[in-house]
Amino acid sequence: MAGYSLGILNYTGINEYYMVVLVLGACEYVLISVLAVFENRFDIICDFSWKRYWTKVRKAWLVTHHSIAILIFIPMKSMMPDPEMARKKVIETLPCLTDEIRAVPVFILTEDYTYHIYALGSQLFTGVLESWVFIYCTILYIIRLLKSKRMSSTTIRLRIKFLTALSFQLAVVTAFMVAPLTYSLYSIMFDYYNQRFQNITIALETMHGLVSTFTMIFIHHPYRMALFEMLPERVRKMLETKNREQRIASSLTTRI
Repeated sequence: MAGYSLGILNYTGINEYYMVVLVLGACEYVLISVLAVFENRFDIICDFSWKRYWTKVRKAWLVTHHSIAILIFIPMKSMMPDPEMARKKVIETLPCLTDEIRAVPVFILTEDYTYHIYALGSQLFTGVLESWVFIYCTILYIIRLLKSKRMSSTTIRLRIKFLTALSFQLAVVTAFMVAPLTYSLYSIMFDYYNQRFQNITIALETMHGLVSTFTMIFIHHPYRMALFEMLPERVRKMLETKNREQRIASSLTTRI
């Protein structure tokens, strides 16, 4: 497992190992935060008979996830090989490297990545599995409520909107986080090196925060309203006038 940095941290004098920990840790905490969002939706909406047991352990569950995300990096420090010898071995192993890559100071995290794969892979697998469990339980509970016909038409419409929003959130996480991380693990496990795909993987992972933020704003009304309140008063009045005109036009069209 090797690479080189092109970011601003190169000019700070920070050790490459801590750069790797920062990047991988950020990916882990993004996954944990997404998992926490889905768990929060489950905790608020669902009312299964067994949920009272989950309520007692949910805080400890979240603390455990955050703790493991930090602790798994401690053994990696002692697994780092001699930099010069490891760099020569990497260049010999990957003869297709360009002269540009050969000239930069390549950082070698490890030569035997067994622990790293199991540690990071298990984190990814567990996070995705738990997310799916929370999503499945939430969708199952909403479907039960819809079938019971004990809700008003307004509540049903809100539940359907929520399911749609949840689907969009899941699609964003899958496309910009789970899929790139899965490819990274695959390329390491099977010694497959493709710089083009690796660049795309990094680009998708870095775009996750931006895309997920816009997704939350556009599909969830409370987030839109919070953003709306931050806008200048003149802009808010202009948008309110425009929305009012659109609602009137829509109402007239419906009557016709």
